[in-house]
Amino acid sequence: MTMVQFYYRKKERRTDMIANGTLFKNLRRDRHLTLTEIASDQISIAAISKFERGLADMTFQRFEYLLGRINVSLEEFLFLRAWHNGEIGQTAMSAYRFNSQIDAAFINRMKQLANLTKQAQPQAVIDQLQTEIDQYLRPPVTRKNRFMALGIQFYQTIIRVNRDESEKEAAQRSLTQTLAQVEKIAQPFVSYVYSIENWGYFELLFFLLLHTAIPNATKHQLLPIAVKRSVQYQSFSPIQGLRYDLLFGLFSDFINARQLAWAKETLTLIDQVLKAEHDLTHANRLLFCRGWYTLVAGDEDEGVKTCRQAISIEHILNQPRAAQHYTEILANVRHFRDVPDQGAYFL
Repeated sequence: MTMVQFYYRKKERRTDMIANGTLFKNLRRDRHLTLTEIASDQISIAAISKFERGLADMTFQRFEYLLGRINVSLEEFLFLRAWHNGEIGQTAMSAYRFNSQIDAAFINRMKQLANLTKQAQPQAVIDQLQTEIDQYLRPPVTRKNRFMALGIQFYQTIIRVNRDESEKEAAQRSLTQTLAQVEKIAQPFVSYVYSIENWGYFELLFFLLLHTAIPNATKHQLLPIAVKRSVQYQSFSPIQGLRYDLLFGLFSDFINARQLAWAKETLTLIDQVLKAEHDLTHANRLLFCRGWYTLVAGDEDEGVKTCRQAISIEHILNQPRAAQHYTEILANVRHFRDVPDQGAYFL
């Protein structure tokens, strides 16, 4: 580390310390608690005062204890810090049920890149993505940064393929060919998750983000492993949301590839998880996917009927965005029913 790097890292730690102290002070005052009321034999008034003014830091154990004195969880504190810093909006992370391991800017960037794949992009976009990849891989490289680089690389490859095809004015490359070109990208992540005994939020999040770059046969093997090895976290709200998003995402992968047996297995697994966890939040989502499966499996009338039933329920629940989303998926599924390699819709 150079002296310049050391200076800036020290400055960043100082800035974080001041921000943490200021936020804690505001939370304490919001609850009408004085320093005297939250001080104890374990932590003095003077120590708390120095922390609030950004003059001194404290150990994780002491900070966690101090948060308990004002009835604020560590996750709540981290969420509020991210919100105050402008890292997330009030609703931006609702789909991911905020967890401190989320990099909000990265999640939003992945969404932007997904939209960019819908049409050909100039070389400048591909070059910019390479710059982003290089930044994530700048030493010292953490596992999280390495996997984030894989996510950017996945979309960079798709965008490059789209541009090449556009320039050559060739026939549209099939979905199967394109996926075959990018599936090697996620191999480091696959090797990692096969090697660990318990999956937490980190593993589920990146499985969800990278699943379209993983071969279906591999996903089929990893799916029961992901559910089994994350079961100890099933009562943790952010984990619950990710598990369901992952299950439905893998269903869409299998059904798009016409791996009907695997798609049906996934629907059965979702049903089992819903019943075991007494969670009806995703029941209508499951209903729509059952209609999707029925339509693709051969009974278009019954499949469309079931999908429209799910859409009607979303309207009844006053969820117009979800209803519109399902309507778009249904139209897409019907359009590409007989030519699955020319288009797909991923949940």
